[in-house]
Amino acid sequence: MILVAYGTRPEIIKQFPIINELKSRHLMFKTLFTGQQLDLYEDVKDLVPEPDFSFSEYFSGDGKHNTLGMSFAKICTAAEKLFNEHNFDIIIIQGDTTTALALAQMAFYNRIKIAHVEAGLRTFDIENPYPEELNRTLITQFACLHFAPTIQARKNLLNLGAKNVHLVGNTIVDAVNYFKASFGLCEKKSNKILVTLHRRENHKIMGQIFDELQLVAEQNPELELIFPIHPNPEVRKHKTRLKAENIRVILPVTYPEMLRLINQALFIISDSGGIQEEATCFNKKIVVVRENTERPETIEMGLGKLSGGNIHDFIEWAKIPPAQINKSPYGNGDAAKKIAHILESFISAEK
Repeated sequence: MILVAYGTRPEIIKQFPIINELKSRHLMFKTLFTGQQLDLYEDVKDLVPEPDFSFSEYFSGDGKHNTLGMSFAKICTAAEKLFNEHNFDIIIIQGDTTTALALAQMAFYNRIKIAHVEAGLRTFDIENPYPEELNRTLITQFACLHFAPTIQARKNLLNLGAKNVHLVGNTIVDAVNYFKASFGLCEKKSNKILVTLHRRENHKIMGQIFDELQLVAEQNPELELIFPIHPNPEVRKHKTRLKAENIRVILPVTYPEMLRLINQALFIISDSGGIQEEATCFNKKIVVVRENTERPETIEMGLGKLSGGNIHDFIEWAKIPPAQINKSPYGNGDAAKKIAHILESFISAEK
């Protein structure tokens, strides 16, 4: 039996194409929602079946606010109970979240094989991004199947001595293609600039970053900055720094609406990893508010620049329209098919 696991909005977005492909192949599977991002789950829950297993009770009510260690411990405790009560041959985890690391470690302890989707991303800087770089480094040690999204990710894994490494592309392209077809998204441009900020390692300089956004707005009155603000209090507490009339701070938006904003944007300012990928699907430039990135492909193809905290230095570059690209460096939109095919063959060989 396959167990497909997720606990955050990005995991669901990147796992649902795999779930759909497993269904189409009539492969037996169950789903697990850990509850790590219980609030954001509502936005994307319709993309996946009602989970067969859930740890939501650990993250609701008084258990809603957790440190990294508390979240890790809760998921480990619940997973140990689940794995003792049910038999699984392999668990599919995605990315580098607390959910992914906790489940990988508990699956390893319970002799359950681990398939890692989006394997091999690295900055080789344990502090950036924090704690994701450590999480994915450890997951590589536990996994028996590594689904690399890019040539660089595959190279990273092979250099580390990983076995069963498969270059499949990133399921984010599958997901974006699904929504493009569902909502008829076609290329649009405006004077709107999409802004998203949330990374933990930016919390200590978030005030400076908000001041940079204010400066960008003041120096570029023709631009309209659209900022769906993250619910994290470490982000929201700086909201009053944004006083320019051409900055519009809005509540978090649904994933389809986020794709519409990306599609409409002149360019993007963000510290998100996923948006670095999604930007390439819409041929949009992105000012990456980080010191480094595990997604160098966006930078190398000319759609991204690393700004650190000095956003305003890159606005003139971002205003220049990008050259047309043939496809995203993150794949063709068939990653889920490749993953399901490899899983099917792997399970058959194990019987």
